[in-house]
Amino acid sequence: MNITKLILPICLAAGILQGCMNAAVTGAQAVYSRHGIQSTLNDHYIMMKAERAIYLDTTRFQDTNVCVSSFNGVVLIAGQVENNAQRVEIEAIVKKIPGVREVHDATTLSSPSSAMIRVSDAWITTKIKTKLIAMNDIDPSQIKVVTENGVVYLMGIVPPDQADIAVDLAKTTEGVQSVVKVFSYIHISKV
Repeated sequence: MNITKLILPICLAAGILQGCMNAAVTGAQAVYSRHGIQSTLNDHYIMMKAERAIYLDTTRFQDTNVCVSSFNGVVLIAGQVENNAQRVEIEAIVKKIPGVREVHDATTLSSPSSAMIRVSDAWITTKIKTKLIAMNDIDPSQIKVVTENGVVYLMGIVPPDQADIAVDLAKTTEGVQSVVKVFSYIHISKV
């Protein structure tokens, strides 16, 4: 009972901070964004379709914990699956969704992570997103942060120097075990 009293406020705080983060990023996107409204809607569509296909349309994946994230049609599948057949099938499902350009499968073969680990992952993601907003050298609307079992995945469309700053920022965040880059790079050159 005491652990529930501890987890609930942490979950609520993480959710509230996530909502604040989304509002701040949405405001920044209204002013300037390489990741346009159509692309953002497509990414949400991909994630909804994947969630539905994996967890609502079938019961084959009840023993998994899979998170599907998309940025500009580049999809990251992270989490835990019980066997390689599930991994292959989930990746095939995601690849069939319209708008998916590329898939990165980062699932691990293990039991689903605990609720405490998921709360910790949400907190890590919130801390990194908050740090990104506070940085002047980075456009936070161009970076998506996904944390799974202490591993932080950074997705987006950024110049290489911004990617390096984001990686360093994530690596120095408490609770992060490692950082994986899933960036598309833009190179700006003078003509």
